Amino acid sequence: MSPSRRDRHVYFAARQILILAFIGGNLLSRIFAQQEPPSFELEVLPLLTKHGCNSGACHGAVAGRGHFLLSLWGSDPKADYDQIARAFHSRRIRFRVPEESLLIAKPTGRIAHEGAERFQPDSPTADTLINWIKAGAPYGKPLQIDEFVISAQAVDSSKRSTDYSLRAIAKTNGSGSVIDVADRTAWETDPNGGVVWTEQSPPRIRLDRPGRHLITARFAGQVRSLVLIAPYPDPATPPSDTSLGRSDSSDSWIDNEIQQLLEEANIRARPTVDDLTWLRRVSLDLVGRIPTVEEIRAFEKLDRANRKAITVDGLIASESFHEYWTFKLARWLGLRPIASEPEATKAFEAYLRDRIAKRESWRIIAQELLLSTGDTHQVGQANFGRLVSDPRAHAELISRVFLGVRLQCANCHNHPLDRWTQDDYHGLAAILAGVERGRQVRYVGGGQVTNLRTQEPAIPRIPGKEFLPVQSDPQTVRENLQRLSQWILDASDPNASVPNAIDSKFAKVLANRLWASMMGRGLIDPVDDIRNTNPATHPGLLDRLVQRLIRSDYQPAAILKPIALSDAYARLEAEESALPLDPSFYAAHVVKALAPEVLYDAIHDALGIAGQPRAIQWLDPTTPSESLDILGRCGRPTACESVSGTGNVQASLAQKLHWINGSLVNQAIASQKNFLNTEWNNETGDQAILELGYLRFLGKRPTQEDVRLWADQIPEGHAEKQAWFEDWAWSMLSSTRFLSN
Repeated sequence: MSPSRRDRHVYFAARQILILAFIGGNLLSRIFAQQEPPSFELEVLPLLTKHGCNSGACHGAVAGRGHFLLSLWGSDPKADYDQIARAFHSRRIRFRVPEESLLIAKPTGRIAHEGAERFQPDSPTADTLINWIKAGAPYGKPLQIDEFVISAQAVDSSKRSTDYSLRAIAKTNGSGSVIDVADRTAWETDPNGGVVWTEQSPPRIRLDRPGRHLITARFAGQVRSLVLIAPYPDPATPPSDTSLGRSDSSDSWIDNEIQQLLEEANIRARPTVDDLTWLRRVSLDLVGRIPTVEEIRAFEKLDRANRKAITVDGLIASESFHEYWTFKLARWLGLRPIASEPEATKAFEAYLRDRIAKRESWRIIAQELLLSTGDTHQVGQANFGRLVSDPRAHAELISRVFLGVRLQCANCHNHPLDRWTQDDYHGLAAILAGVERGRQVRYVGGGQVTNLRTQEPAIPRIPGKEFLPVQSDPQTVRENLQRLSQWILDASDPNASVPNAIDSKFAKVLANRLWASMMGRGLIDPVDDIRNTNPATHPGLLDRLVQRLIRSDYQPAAILKPIALSDAYARLEAEESALPLDPSFYAAHVVKALAPEVLYDAIHDALGIAGQPRAIQWLDPTTPSESLDILGRCGRPTACESVSGTGNVQASLAQKLHWINGSLVNQAIASQKNFLNTEWNNETGDQAILELGYLRFLGKRPTQEDVRLWADQIPEGHAEKQAWFEDWAWSMLSSTRFLSN
């Protein structure tokens, strides 16, 4: 081939190579251009959360660890990115050799690490971090979570299946596409060891213990939870027909909700108590006192088919009902004396008594407590904000009483178990900074609190919803507080399980507290810890209670009556020898210790000592009373919940010694005004006194065996007999049945 011809071939070949290279380069550049750069918020930060790197025990602590400070659970992604990719001249990342980056070398154990090994060097987590660093450790697009849903799928279709695979999906940045994020999600299970991980990727668990198990998931600032139930072993005897033993007055919609979960857990509920035991229980729960002998005898004469309903209606209509629920409300609010202003305290107490006696809507009461201003010696409700000394404490009081939320957890960092942020906490406090808390409560402009996150004045904010105008004048303060009140009391809920429902946050809190007061624990428990990661045990039941309360214009009786007439309320206590059951199933009665004030009154009522002031009338818990203090009267400057438990009533050593040797019980027993002396003076027979004592102390009639047992022990001599009956009365007062409900 001639040189010129050869050169021509070389030229054409070179041109084709160049064209192909150009086309290929363009194609590759387009392919790479279409790929999103790795996202720090979507791909990196969730993995750090999953492995606990930003937990409170590690670098998510307030001061961090080893000069490496991350936000708790990744709540501040931009600050975390700066710490990882830029701080200390990017010393935590090595772009040339990503595997040797401190971000990878320490948690994989290649370099000494106080937090121990968090993941393996060849794990998917390590691969993701290496690839992110190779790509230049970009931040990527800011992440917006449109939806985050978790679920559990039984591995087999058996009703007794206890193996589940966990799934987590997310929709982000308005794309609508579903992303499987199960491997990037931080899963948390029961700390009691009832859940065992059988596989990490994809996540699978086994429920090793019968009962309820809570699974919590964290992803990109979102927290979700779900409940799984492992059935209990088959009972020793077959379950009885659930219709048997149900009284005609039973409000079945409550019992049906409870029964559904009992069947799922393979639990047989305890039988219902006898009617006199129910009478004592409902009297203590509705009016805070034990039934009198006359009330017991009148109850026994009523027709069995409707005497429970008649009794509940009578208790709710009584003056004692108003008196007791005024006491309960005062304790829930955390009423305390206003320092050096007894007139203000008396006005506050008078306001509560007046509103409850007039059966005012509890929604109106809540609104008045939130918004009222004026002279607190005259306007009693304006003292609510004076129970605390500053805007932050006021915000915590409102969140606990009206929202059932522990917002104080978001003071120094975002709430670790809920959606509340520091902006929410300090924003609510900023609204309340416009309230002046002197004798004259009024709105003032210019009040401020500092947001600890920004170290700047906090912007007023309705938690979890929206920022409000800065409060430069009293009118803006008023408008912001009115918007806050509306958000608490009247917020529509598109997710409510009852169609067309209006879900007042306060109605949910109140319904849950009322249920807890009757049943010994809340459907959400504790009652002041409502959050996504502490779900209701019976969400459908709680929704129905809320709607019933709203339709009744927030009258507690609308909820208290159906609870009192349900079989779930009337159950026997759990058997001590049986397999311990989670009380949240309501298969057995939850024993409640009597509040000190109720117990104080019960002692005098049982002994028939008239003329004693009722302790539940003392709304101010600092009213001097050594006996109440020893009995355990709440001394905290916050709300007090009644002590409840699932076993025997517990008492401190001081309480036990006081009960044995103190004046409260022993002086009452020795009093010439008690029923024992009255019966002796009337020459009543020993057996009649025993029977009367059973009605007074225990609210029931003794069996023939009971009477025979005690009668055989009664001495003959008058003085000895009197001493014996006093000791017998002390033993009755010391019994678990008397001390609890």
